Amino acid sequence: MDSTVWLGIALAYLLGSIPSAYIVSRLVAGVDIRMLGDGNVGARNVYSRVGHIPGVVVALLDVAKGALAVLIARRLGLSEIIVLLAGFVVVLAHDCMLTLRFRGGQGQAATVGVVLILFPRETLLILVLTGVLLLITRNWDLSWSIGFGALPLLAWLSGRPPRQVLYPVFLFPLIGLKKLIDLPGARKLASRGG
Repeated sequence: MDSTVWLGIALAYLLGSIPSAYIVSRLVAGVDIRMLGDGNVGARNVYSRVGHIPGVVVALLDVAKGALAVLIARRLGLSEIIVLLAGFVVVLAHDCMLTLRFRGGQGQAATVGVVLILFPRETLLILVLTGVLLLITRNWDLSWSIGFGALPLLAWLSGRPPRQVLYPVFLFPLIGLKKLIDLPGARKLASRGG
């Protein structure tokens, strides 16, 4: 791989490692978000523990991180495979931030940013669907899972090539995996060293 490829991947990782939730919580309330709620360094924890407006700001910043990683990779003239990889890396970096000793969020907002650039029309439809489901169920995780679970189907119906149809299938499990890692029992086990 040439230096431009490494630059695109490195920038994606660095963008993902910007701890938006930590920074906003410190600036707004003088608190460490890792010590509040479920300890998650993400928009939902900020929204519920620090305030609605700071939570929305964090969500927008995290969406921007995902979007920027893909846009920069494209701007560098990288191949589609590397652009897709940059999207994967920014979400992974958000989940395991270098700046916070590999603690992070669950990657939902960063994922929205990635797919919003890669699948703009489909993602807008998915966001509407997720919003409607949230109004009905009042359950964010269920609404997210059903709404964004439909993205591969929408991509396929839009005539996207197989690699793009399959991309969300590989990207979205990062969120589920991070949720499992963040479960209280898993955190205690990890803190004991196994």
